[in-house]
Amino acid sequence: MINGMPVDDENLKRLACLLGGGALGALLLKTHHDEARKSRAEKDDPHGVEWLCNLIGELLDNWEPRDYSTEDGYTEALYRYLNRELPDALDEDDPDVTVEMRTSTLFGIPDILINDLLVLELKLNPEKGERDRLIGQCCGYSCEWVTWAIVIGMPQHRVRELETLLEAKSLHYIEVIPFS
Repeated sequence: MINGMPVDDENLKRLACLLGGGALGALLLKTHHDEARKSRAEKDDPHGVEWLCNLIGELLDNWEPRDYSTEDGYTEALYRYLNRELPDALDEDDPDVTVEMRTSTLFGIPDILINDLLVLELKLNPEKGERDRLIGQCCGYSCEWVTWAIVIGMPQHRVRELETLLEAKSLHYIEVIPFS
């Protein structure tokens, strides 16, 4: 509520017009929608999410998986890698980090769930049906957690197509991380 007005899209537009017009209105609406798109984890622990995403992002930058014939092989390799590398990546005053593989949740069974804040969903060179499934899985997970789609062996033009589709559907908050 702002000055007794419920905060909804229409009242935000009115407020923006009173405060300075279209540019400010667009900014207020964007901020409102961006806040609405945040996962429960981002809303509950924004600093913890930022710290964890930076930590895992650095570890992923250094991950050089061997060739596996299945998605499960890559998932298990990433799980082992994270558990092996995390202790050395943490400072002594950092919180513990738990990495779970294929744990059942109300939102499905993500490939890897880290600290109940970040999901890594892996796909091995997904065809259209698997890309569609990936988008659906990531959409569901992103309500609860920050969600990254790890795509392995996907040609660069297909990665760009996936990113473009996510952007067109306002799902740009789902990060796509390709590995060759």
